[in-house]
Amino acid sequence: MIYSITIALGFIRLCLLVLVLFYLNRKFVNYRKPENIFDFIANQWFKYGSILVILLFLLVQLRIYNLFNILLLLLLIIIVDYIGVKKLKSALTFSSKKVRKKTFELIKNIELKKQWSYYLTTKTDKSTRNKRLWLMMLLFILGSITFFSRYYFTKYDVYALSNLWILELEQLVEFDKQNWFLNGVSPVGELAVVNFYGKISSISPEIALESMGIMESVLIGILIFWTISKITTSKIIAPTVACLFFALCYVLSPINISYILQHKPMFLALSLAIPGMVFYLRPSLLKFNKRNYFYNFSFAFTAIGLIDMFTLLVMVLPFLLIGFIFSKKDFISHKLIALKAFIGSLLLLFIIYFTACYLIGYDFEVFIKSSLIAASSYTYFPHLIVSYNILMLYYIAISIGLIIFLLVLTYGFKEDWHEAFIFLILFIFLILLSNVHNQWIDDALIKQAIAIYIPIFIGICVGFLIRVTYPIYKKLYFLTPYFAAVLIISSFYFSYQFQAPELKKLKESDTTARKILDAYENITSNFFPFSYSVVNDYSTHSISTNQHFFVNYDDFLTNYLNKDLIYFKYRKKIKYLNKHPEIVLPKSVIVFLYKKKATKLTSLVESYHLYPKIKLQLDILKSRGRKINVIYSNEIFDVYEIINEPNEARVKNLIFKL
Repeated sequence: MIYSITIALGFIRLCLLVLVLFYLNRKFVNYRKPENIFDFIANQWFKYGSILVILLFLLVQLRIYNLFNILLLLLLIIIVDYIGVKKLKSALTFSSKKVRKKTFELIKNIELKKQWSYYLTTKTDKSTRNKRLWLMMLLFILGSITFFSRYYFTKYDVYALSNLWILELEQLVEFDKQNWFLNGVSPVGELAVVNFYGKISSISPEIALESMGIMESVLIGILIFWTISKITTSKIIAPTVACLFFALCYVLSPINISYILQHKPMFLALSLAIPGMVFYLRPSLLKFNKRNYFYNFSFAFTAIGLIDMFTLLVMVLPFLLIGFIFSKKDFISHKLIALKAFIGSLLLLFIIYFTACYLIGYDFEVFIKSSLIAASSYTYFPHLIVSYNILMLYYIAISIGLIIFLLVLTYGFKEDWHEAFIFLILFIFLILLSNVHNQWIDDALIKQAIAIYIPIFIGICVGFLIRVTYPIYKKLYFLTPYFAAVLIISSFYFSYQFQAPELKKLKESDTTARKILDAYENITSNFFPFSYSVVNDYSTHSISTNQHFFVNYDDFLTNYLNKDLIYFKYRKKIKYLNKHPEIVLPKSVIVFLYKKKATKLTSLVESYHLYPKIKLQLDILKSRGRKINVIYSNEIFDVYEIINEPNEARVKNLIFKL
């Protein structure tokens, strides 16, 4: 299916972009820093991911949002960040010195007849380079596992083409019209990122919306690996187990499989919040001065608020307070700076949303409630091996026991487990909060967050076990890469054997939505934009925005035959057509004809009943000499192309025509 290929292509293009940026960073910018690709993704996403969300918001407000402008501004920010604000006045001198130095180095290397591989390799020793390559391979494997494990559940997905999906697609395409708030006021920063993802990876908005849930899961999996590597003594095994648990274990985690492909604002917000939590506890990882530390946390908190206010208020704020109370006092000034950044960002967000509510005429209290309670979240976990409450009791009991052991290691053996200890406290807090019944707290959103913090809890457990067995582990440390490979392979096997009975209880969803999206991908990949019109049910009209013309069934059945008659009567009279452009038909008209009733998509029920009328109209057009072909077919529907102007709509025909 082209639908599946396009989702995979978007993922591959994004991965290649990250690899190129990492290579350029290691080659020309941070070649002296001991930074691996996990560090690179966490650091740069925390910094520039936050800035990206804010830029998206500002450019839409200024009505100048497009891919070129956003990339240009990001590039300028990166250049300023690299040179430094204080050196901007002498930027020309700085740049000329850099160019002169690199030119002399190039001439010298040419005279020394260096091999071409010398110019491609980074300035690091061989052992460090091999370690980075090993971690890149591990990243690729874990990312691919997360991607395909999530994609496997498309057969259970009920999100595609649902009413919520259609509303969100309408909001998604509104950003291209420079509109941030469409139906009232709400945090829609995540949908702006989805729009940007579709542009940067060259995929359609509907596929970007459909695949964003997978991309968020891959990013979260990578950040879970990185987090465990920073808050425990294990750098490979415990992080790998945590990431694999998130990717492959479903019967021990409150994940709604029927909506697993649905993008989640909380996931994207936590992808910024989790690195921020680690940096908050260990400011030395950022290597910023206090001013830049304040700016970066301000950007992060503001971006999180533009994406999901629930995450900012219910998860980030408690963590900041817990971390301030229980963490080491070495960086108390940095923690105060982060708290000031949080207060400042909260005030800024209050001004933004209050002003938007005032200008639009939207109730601010309704905005607050709708931001903290998500109507699109569902808590249905039939796949859990035990009930949710019992499972959470197990997690709390183990967490409390683990905290006691970590306290012994911290204060008895003078080891640093403060970060792990604080994450466990937050984990227990979220579990307890999920059982609080309050109109201002959405337990469904809390359970979404718990699904991310469970793998972190698992990683801490494994990290603790490795610490306890360290006398044995250190003798086998050289086997770590091989053990990681065995761990990954065995995880596949046991995840299937252990979970298969529970997953078999799930019912597969109706395939109509995925087949419709596949048909649209087939059409958009073969036809030139706005050279054709699509006739379909009105519920699909948002898919046509910015891509082609749309005609609903009522209009097609009522007016098309008459328009066809008039157009072909005056087809060769150019002057008449110039005076009456309303009678001109598209080069091709593509008609969806449903042969089978959709079992889940209620919006398409009426379309199935229109089959005889539409088929009769197509037969009338054939009798008039119109060329009509079936260009896509399956057991649910056929897609017909009415060719009004031969060789004028398809991309390949236009290319050869030129």
